[in-house]
Amino acid sequence: MLNQYTIHNEHLTVTINRLGAELCSVVNTDGTEFIWQAEPVWPRHAPNLFPIVGSLLDREYIYEDKTYPLAHHGFARNLSFDMLHQSEHSICFVLLHSEETLKSYPFMFTLLVTYTLTENRLTQTYRTINDDTKPVLTSVGGHPAFNAGPVSDFYIEFSEDEKVKSNQLSGPYINEELVNVIDQNKIELDDTTFDNDALIFQDLKSTYVSLKHKHSSYEVKMDISEFPYLGIWAKPAAPFVCLEPWQGLADFTTHDKNLENKTGIISIPVGEELRKSFEMEFVG
Repeated sequence: MLNQYTIHNEHLTVTINRLGAELCSVVNTDGTEFIWQAEPVWPRHAPNLFPIVGSLLDREYIYEDKTYPLAHHGFARNLSFDMLHQSEHSICFVLLHSEETLKSYPFMFTLLVTYTLTENRLTQTYRTINDDTKPVLTSVGGHPAFNAGPVSDFYIEFSEDEKVKSNQLSGPYINEELVNVIDQNKIELDDTTFDNDALIFQDLKSTYVSLKHKHSSYEVKMDISEFPYLGIWAKPAAPFVCLEPWQGLADFTTHDKNLENKTGIISIPVGEELRKSFEMEFVG
């Protein structure tokens, strides 16, 4: 069984790992690699976050008066998906609930992750299907890392002027502090931008966010219109930047640990599904 699969068109060649259904390469016809190549400073490319986004207080949550352990960003990024179907321009991976997932997440589900190429754009779609006899409580999110070295040669641009401030973290948890990092519609990046970990935004007006190079045409433009939260993150001074469309957030330091009260959690009715997509446009 293959561990990596490739789709392509006349603009891009895209490679995805079975492990985590993780995007690991996007190369254009000029040979430009847009995706961070999982070097030791951060050994991932673009993990898929499911069934939670961020960290739980004490890495646990409460559901129906029972406490369950669940690791940072959930378990999907560390599990092997099966390839469900593939064409030249599209591929779909599937992850099903199992005895192992039920130990930390007591819900029966099917998670589908689909990648679809259209010209120089790659759409990533999550479908979470409720296979249970009760509502399924869940979140989902993307975490793609894009090459950006040196980071001081890059900036973030939003499609609208923004007055939203960034949440701050106390360790892996969100505190009540807010900081202003957006100047009109831009964030200038440097080696200290991520010294306090991720920038976390709620209530953005923008439907698009871009990572742009100051001295060339290199750009990654992401449609975030279907996601209520956005994370922007890198290891301090590392030559990559993650643009992260999220349906959920890490726990606030004041959270009561109940899963149904977690910010961004969606309740999927029996027999229904949650569908979320984001598109990445690559120029370079």
